[in-house]
Amino acid sequence: MLRALQAGGMGAPFLPVRGILGSVYLEVNPRFKIIPDPFLGEDLVVVQALTPDVTMVHGSQGDEAGNILIPRVSDWALAIRASKTVIATVEERVRGPLTDQPDWRLIPAIHITALVHQPRGAWPTEFPGYYGPDSEHIALYLQHAKDPAAFGDYLQEQVHGGE
Repeated sequence: MLRALQAGGMGAPFLPVRGILGSVYLEVNPRFKIIPDPFLGEDLVVVQALTPDVTMVHGSQGDEAGNILIPRVSDWALAIRASKTVIATVEERVRGPLTDQPDWRLIPAIHITALVHQPRGAWPTEFPGYYGPDSEHIALYLQHAKDPAAFGDYLQEQVHGGE
């Protein structure tokens, strides 16, 4: 998937992928094809570009210009660059300008369609440097997710505000 997003972000129709030739993965995923390497003539696996219509991402900060910071150790930047529309939520709105930092990667506003200030926007999962996972709530979610009726109740209570 990462290579497919990389192709999408580059505007390339496909990119080569190593390590898949001979695997059953080629039988279950139609986005992969085998073509002859144009230089060596050997079989080469390529993956079709992936360009999502919408990507939602959560960052630490967003500034007045619409730039955001995301965790440096993530693959979100690939999805952002490949997507047609990017909705970003952030823990904090700041005056800016934001800059690249050791733990945070700057994503320029040119890649962001909409920016929303949403503290605790990654809850109940963790967000590095802000809060850890809410294990009790994740357990509640997983319990409700086992049954469609119970999950409907969960959504009504937790997402729609009990209305």
